[in-house]
Amino acid sequence: MACAFQCVKAFRSLNRIALLAAFLAGTASAASAQSEPRLARGDLAGTIGWLSADTHPSGPYNDNNWESSFFGAASVGWYWTENLKSEVDFGDGTNARVLSTEPIVISGRTTYVTTDSKFARRTFGISQQYQFLHNAWFHPHLAAGVNLTWERRTNRILPIYLYDEVTRTSRIVTLEQNEDPRTSVTARPFVAAGFKAYMTPRTFFRSDFRVAFRGGPDETLLRIGFGVDF
Repeated sequence: MACAFQCVKAFRSLNRIALLAAFLAGTASAASAQSEPRLARGDLAGTIGWLSADTHPSGPYNDNNWESSFFGAASVGWYWTENLKSEVDFGDGTNARVLSTEPIVISGRTTYVTTDSKFARRTFGISQQYQFLHNAWFHPHLAAGVNLTWERRTNRILPIYLYDEVTRTSRIVTLEQNEDPRTSVTARPFVAAGFKAYMTPRTFFRSDFRVAFRGGPDETLLRIGFGVDF
């Protein structure tokens, strides 16, 4: 009898423990479902960054082909699935300057012409992103897309001097010239890597690094900013 009584008592204790465990599991599941953030349909973000561009100067005396400028952008993204997102961004950079020098021959003598160029780039980009992880506060991503770039360039050709061996002095043969601004439009494919780090269920900090190509790496862009899901 004592054994039967102990068995019944043990059974009831186990049953109570099981019921309590089921209750706690159900409560935790409900709380998790309530606290789990809803999947975003899209996002809006503003960023600032540093744009470095290959200026493609000609001549053997132009060692540094890359110039940098401050860059600001706004982007809109749309999630097709939890991991796939299409993004459109618009960006504008400040003016950058580059000096280029090349040799020329005047009256059988070699001299040099220096061009002071001021340029700025505006971009319209379309990309497809793959975002990693599920409902985490930190989402790394990879992206590929195309940039349509408007480059406005103004060239100032500095005075050209020619050395006179008879008088042993230099004289100006061409005065300074200011060319009219020119705008070119170029499409550049790019790849990017970055992340979103959530500060609240909807607002986030983001950063990415982008490399655009035009017969080789032509442009790099490092951005940081903030955004919101909707």
